[in-house]
Amino acid sequence: MKLMLLKGVFLAQKVLLNVSFLFFRLFGPKQKEGVVIGIEEIASILYSAGGALKNAKTVNFYKNPYYDEKYDYYFGQYKVCRALVPLIAPVVLGYLMVRYKTFIYISGNGYLMMHLDGRAYEFSKLKKHGCEVICYFTGSDIRSFKRLDAFGKAHNMDVITTYQPISHKGIDNAFRENIRKMLGESADKYASAIFNPSTDQMAYIERECHPFLYFADERKIRYLPEKFKQEKKVVLHAPSSPIIKGTPIVRAVIKQLQEEGYDFEYVELIGVPNTQVMAELAKAHIVLNEFYALVPGVFGVEAMMNNAVLLTSADRQLEPTLFEGANEAWVVTPYWQLYGNLKEALESPMEVLQVQADKGTQWVERYCTYDFSAKYLNNVIEQLDD
Repeated sequence: MKLMLLKGVFLAQKVLLNVSFLFFRLFGPKQKEGVVIGIEEIASILYSAGGALKNAKTVNFYKNPYYDEKYDYYFGQYKVCRALVPLIAPVVLGYLMVRYKTFIYISGNGYLMMHLDGRAYEFSKLKKHGCEVICYFTGSDIRSFKRLDAFGKAHNMDVITTYQPISHKGIDNAFRENIRKMLGESADKYASAIFNPSTDQMAYIERECHPFLYFADERKIRYLPEKFKQEKKVVLHAPSSPIIKGTPIVRAVIKQLQEEGYDFEYVELIGVPNTQVMAELAKAHIVLNEFYALVPGVFGVEAMMNNAVLLTSADRQLEPTLFEGANEAWVVTPYWQLYGNLKEALESPMEVLQVQADKGTQWVERYCTYDFSAKYLNNVIEQLDD
């Protein structure tokens, strides 16, 4: 019954897309140009990429409770639109296909459902009508549980997929794994470029991928020497998903160090607005990020933007898409080294922590800004026209 329903909805979406395209083509421009980025906000990437690229339009069909940004086509701000996304999105795609040349997909969601073909029909339709497709994957939208689990066993270490089925029931089932497999294969076949960390988001993608880009606002990157003149160290942990970020281990380590008499302030933030997180990062000396991932993530970059020493499991030796100097920008901390590395940081003079924090901030200035990522992404788009 469920499969029949999916097939019915998918057929309706195809009809809506084709009718929409034929209708709007009557009034469309003779030549396509510009970039469309959509269709969902993930860690402010949609908004940031839209601001970093010239002639780009952002499309958002969903509402993210942690971000309150504005988008060019923000259907997600209306409750009725969110409820009717399966019907509205194909019509919108037909309209956009007439006008825009390049379509950037943030994460796995698209304008049509992907449950039956991994977005092969949608991508092929765009290519048929002269559009370019760029896939920008962000995590569990593409990450293969089967492949990353095998990687973890081969390296005798826990990875994100070790624990994610606990916090996200059913995410590792065969049906969802097959969707990610089809999506990876569709991207491999149709996308002109793919952005995806090759190990952290190990997927059914065979070709070489571009690195995950961050879009830090240069105006918000700051050195904060005054906080390193304080006597008491502030340790911050702000997990978006506590189980897969390693929060149980963090709490155990914090408790042990407190029992041993280390005097520091521990701040833990869960489910709070990004503005509050950024305010607390400005006060923190040491930030505990996540301990099963192989990239620093947006929160890790935000920590370095605020001149804090970052402890995280990201490791360039395992994730080759990280830019040069990554392992010096933060303290590489797999989960089994958290106690030792945090203890060493707490015992270090503030001057030593400041030197390490400055390395992280400098790395962000070099590789994670609007300017850097915009140039990188624009260069990829320009090469598509060559």
